[in-house]
Amino acid sequence: MKKKLVRIILPVVLLLATSSIYFAPVFEGKVVQQSDIVHFQGMSKSISDFRKDTGEEPLWSDSMFSGMPGYLISTLFKGNIAKSISDFILKIPRPLSYHLLFLSLFYLACILLGVNPWLSLAGALAYGFTSFFFVIFEAGHNSKALSITFISLLVAGVIMAYRKKHLAGALISILALSWMIAANHLQMTYYAGILIIIIAIVYFIYAVREKTIIPFLKSSGVLAAGALLALGMNVSTLWPIYEYSKDTIRGKSELTSDLHKKSDGLDRDYILDYSYDVGEALTAFIPRLKGGSMMEPLGEKSQVYELLARGQNKQNALRIANSLPLYWGSQPIAGGPFYFGAVLCFLFVFGLFVVKGKDKWWIVAAVVVSFALSLGKYFPSLSDLMIDYFPLYNKFRDVKNIIVIQQFAMAFMGILAVHAVYKREISDKQFNKALLYSFSIAGGLALILALMPGIAGNFAAASDARLVQAGWPEQLIDALHADRKMVLRTDAFRTFIFVALAAGVLWAFWKKKLRAEYALALWVVLVLADMWPTNKRYLNNDSFVAKRQMSNPYTLSKADELILQDKDPSYRVLNLTVNPFTDASTSYFHKSVGGYHAAKLKRYQELIDFQIGPEIQKIAGALNKGLSPDQTGSIFNQAPALKMLNTKYLIVNPNGAPVRDPAPLGNAWFVGNYEIVGNADAEIDALTGLNPADKAIIDKRFEQYVSGKTYQKNGSIELEVSNPNYLKYAFSSDSQQLTVFSEIYYDKGWDAYIDGEKVPYFRANYVLRAMSIPAGEHTIEFKFEPRSYFMGNKISYISSIIFVLLALTYLGFYLKKRRETTVTNQQ
Repeated sequence: MKKKLVRIILPVVLLLATSSIYFAPVFEGKVVQQSDIVHFQGMSKSISDFRKDTGEEPLWSDSMFSGMPGYLISTLFKGNIAKSISDFILKIPRPLSYHLLFLSLFYLACILLGVNPWLSLAGALAYGFTSFFFVIFEAGHNSKALSITFISLLVAGVIMAYRKKHLAGALISILALSWMIAANHLQMTYYAGILIIIIAIVYFIYAVREKTIIPFLKSSGVLAAGALLALGMNVSTLWPIYEYSKDTIRGKSELTSDLHKKSDGLDRDYILDYSYDVGEALTAFIPRLKGGSMMEPLGEKSQVYELLARGQNKQNALRIANSLPLYWGSQPIAGGPFYFGAVLCFLFVFGLFVVKGKDKWWIVAAVVVSFALSLGKYFPSLSDLMIDYFPLYNKFRDVKNIIVIQQFAMAFMGILAVHAVYKREISDKQFNKALLYSFSIAGGLALILALMPGIAGNFAAASDARLVQAGWPEQLIDALHADRKMVLRTDAFRTFIFVALAAGVLWAFWKKKLRAEYALALWVVLVLADMWPTNKRYLNNDSFVAKRQMSNPYTLSKADELILQDKDPSYRVLNLTVNPFTDASTSYFHKSVGGYHAAKLKRYQELIDFQIGPEIQKIAGALNKGLSPDQTGSIFNQAPALKMLNTKYLIVNPNGAPVRDPAPLGNAWFVGNYEIVGNADAEIDALTGLNPADKAIIDKRFEQYVSGKTYQKNGSIELEVSNPNYLKYAFSSDSQQLTVFSEIYYDKGWDAYIDGEKVPYFRANYVLRAMSIPAGEHTIEFKFEPRSYFMGNKISYISSIIFVLLALTYLGFYLKKRRETTVTNQQ
């Protein structure tokens, strides 16, 4: 028993050592400089500050897009007890903690499915060092990186259940699915769900053929119940996000003026923008077939360097050659190829001829389906079918990411193939045939591309036009194309060598010229020799910086400092020195009209498209003409959308004074007139030329709240308390007032109160809140109290307790059975 335990634990120690060496800078207290995490810090600053200062959980962010739910920014969802386990593991510094999980859970999955520990170690390294993890982590896609770590454990639990280990398999799949959902990257969870459906379909086909429908249904029922429990453990997360998603850009628009946007989901072009073509897909086998990334280091080996060095300073030539735009594929942006590894790809092909049964066919199906879906716009008939008819598929963009299930399936096929060879489950004839065919296919493809790289394309990129505009002569562009061709040929030869070596190790082991432990050691060496230097191009020691640098990612500008001198409790800022709608830096310091988020409210996005965008163009034109300080008021008066959003400051020069609205409307104001409109088109059009200080635009659905009422503007309303979840106003007037609040309308959580009594409010001016307030002196309050969050937490707690009880029950039965077995053996 002790020896068996050591055989299982020792490989884990080796995985820990390997990952620790790769990510050694974390032991110096350094962190990876990730662009998306820099954005996240800007997005979440106001939320984290409020949480730290008050101990309360802010469910609403007032720093981005004039206000939005914080569910997909930085909300802490409580109730999922299982998540506390993964949170404890993740106290290890990133990315080491994520990578250790990635390696260890694949290793554990293999062990649970009966694979030899040392072979599981080799497989974990092959899978764990695929470049997808390293490329996305360097970019800062942490939730995506964390989500995919749980795929292997989820699949292991499902297969165990279908192998009649019902309760054990269900408990493992519940834990894995619960962790995956809690990682809060629903796209990766969705793709994992597609993989599980594929496995279930293949097992069902075999159940029909083998006349084992009843056992199949029993296993499926247990897994379905487990999935419901895992969902229950995450209701606190899923319910608010699902509720919110209907009102985001992933929901359906009420506008009819732009017909292609009427689908209940993202715009089709937006969904398919990041699609693979066939050549791009081959980078899983030959990493720089499409050049690699947009900044590849070639140094003095580059023809660009040689050309530049002849005509200018060699140091400058080397600087350019170390950041060459070698990428020439179809992606708008590429941080690096999603390289699976030459050894892994070869073993997958080998497995096609060696592995038998249902596991082979769900793997083949998963690879084919994920590859086909990753083609996106290059396979329009399939993509349109999925977008139009497959539930929730139209909620996610960047469809190439579905290759996460392809890389897992291919890695698992490689493990099964080597396992079959290790156990000598095939004949000598079968082995020789499989080795010949797989080497011919994999090695042959690599050799063809090495000898004839021109068949991959003309090596021209869309970015070349920008280089020409920047002054690159035709001779330099030709040298760049030659460099792209060179790296393809180099990597293709490199792949061929690794394929040949991997095939040689297989052959030597099969012919008993190499002992199993030496063969496994050589496979580990080959995998690391292949993947380590490739991944180091994209995530290396230079990617790490001091923690204090990432803790303070933005620097106060002079304009920021001047704005922060304003002690008004609530006003908004529009930063025109950046693209305000892909910027998180302004949100780090201020309540911003703009922001950075892929799930902003749809109505706010439409306000940007139809009103704010054109107003910004007018402002830019006016500023370019040069205005005196006493003319700045006219800028804001000609921008009613920005005016009603309480945009008090425009940053037009970070090193100068901001442009200030001399007469802002403030947090809330009274209007004497209103206009009832029939639909969303009329509502957003009516904002053009509107004087928001005098009139409100109201959808006919809310007419009941103002019908028959007249309003005379008098009195006052002042904001007294402004917190993310709570707003308090003091109201005084001797007549009823139609009041517009410069706060984003979101009725799935915000409740209004007058003197402590809950009252209705309604939407005005397309995105704002409004209320008819009776005469007198009143306290007006808005409280953000979404039922989905608070009730969801209770359901999550209950589900978590059920899971714990089931796990303890299983553990009790398991230990009892082991004791009984031990006693029987001793007798």
